[in-house]
Amino acid sequence: MNIDLTQPARLESVDIAKPWGREIWFTGMEARGESLAVTPTGERLPLSAYLAADPSATCANQAVLLLKILDPKPEEVLGDLYFEVHEEKREVYIVTAIHGASGGAIRFGMDQDRRRQFASDTAFRAAYLDAVRAYESVRRRIDERGEDLHADEEALRRDMNSFTHLRALEVGEVICVPTWTPHSLQHGVRVVEFQTQTYERLIVSFAQQVQTQNHWDSERAIARMHLDPPAAPQFEAVLPGIERIARFEDFNVWRASSKAGAFTLPPHVPYAVCMAVGGSARVGPLTLAGEQACFVPRAALSGLHCRAEAGAQCLVAAPEL
Repeated sequence: MNIDLTQPARLESVDIAKPWGREIWFTGMEARGESLAVTPTGERLPLSAYLAADPSATCANQAVLLLKILDPKPEEVLGDLYFEVHEEKREVYIVTAIHGASGGAIRFGMDQDRRRQFASDTAFRAAYLDAVRAYESVRRRIDERGEDLHADEEALRRDMNSFTHLRALEVGEVICVPTWTPHSLQHGVRVVEFQTQTYERLIVSFAQQVQTQNHWDSERAIARMHLDPPAAPQFEAVLPGIERIARFEDFNVWRASSKAGAFTLPPHVPYAVCMAVGGSARVGPLTLAGEQACFVPRAALSGLHCRAEAGAQCLVAAPEL
């Protein structure tokens, strides 16, 4: 297959239905769905086939990070994601919109006032696990047997959630999620997410029926999850108008505003994934509208210029960025 790898390829997304809403994958490659790469000549092919055309020229033989949009339903509870932790996966959210009357939030870490009510962290973990198990029992009786226990469910959910911290969010905020940090994006908060290309997770709890596995991972997750508040993200100035908003072992993320003007991607990275938010951006010869993305292969990096238009931002993620 003869593909021009000296120019970026537009990414065509695939929607993945979730109990809480949907995920929009731009670099997803698995049985549930695969994104497409659109070549400079307009040919559409699975991203895996595009990368395999010449792995040294596309991604320097490295795994490609996952870019997606999380689009939860605006209704409370129905649009709340799993409360979960990750052993290896690292992820960063950039809030792009908030829908619904109750405002935006993320359940992020544990409530420190509630924690101080216990004689030790061991006692806190044990009490929280008891609350989660009590809720799970009622949740299963509702989901699997159809029992009318909604009053009990609401009370037990409220008690379980009292152990966790609910953090308000605004459009434009950045949330970096380290490993073993419990988190659950809440209803109506639309985010762009960059993450490690892995799907592992441990589910602490979920206020709906879990459809992807037949168990929760509460005991293991609660025993190892971090109890201290997550650290605030530290942004680093890269160039005028460009800041590094996430620094992980696997990849880093830049956010460039229109103040940066035209900027060049570093030629040493193995590839780059770019997305425009809040308006349009240019990546080499490509114009990206808001929430459109592209893949920049290794062979196209040399001298490639990017620019965010007025009022927009260009997000760039890559290893070693």
